[in-house]
Amino acid sequence: MKLQTLPHRLYLLRAKALPEAALRAPFLVFIQAEGQRSLVLPEDYLPEEAEAEGPFVALAFEGPLPLEMIGVLGRVGSLLAEVGVSIFAYSAFETDYILIREQYKKLAIETLREAGYQVE
Repeated sequence: MKLQTLPHRLYLLRAKALPEAALRAPFLVFIQAEGQRSLVLPEDYLPEEAEAEGPFVALAFEGPLPLEMIGVLGRVGSLLAEVGVSIFAYSAFETDYILIREQYKKLAIETLREAGYQVE
């Protein structure tokens, strides 16, 4: 299975609303549930008063992945957990993404490659 490292330096933040500028970002994740709003945005698109965590790097699974596919995130999450790398994962319609803290990028990629994944 192949994963691609996306070129963006990303941040996870709490948001009161979806900023209009975020809609122009080359990468955006917006989750609203139970009164919470979370965004993942590139560094250049962060609102000034944002409560943000990061930086993160995103790895995207080569897709499309069938919705019936089982265990993709579980296996990768387990491999990375074994070496102390936590992930923030989410799924889009055709693929899955994992965000890892930028400081663990090299360790995560080495771990995945050793397990047989192709990471670009």
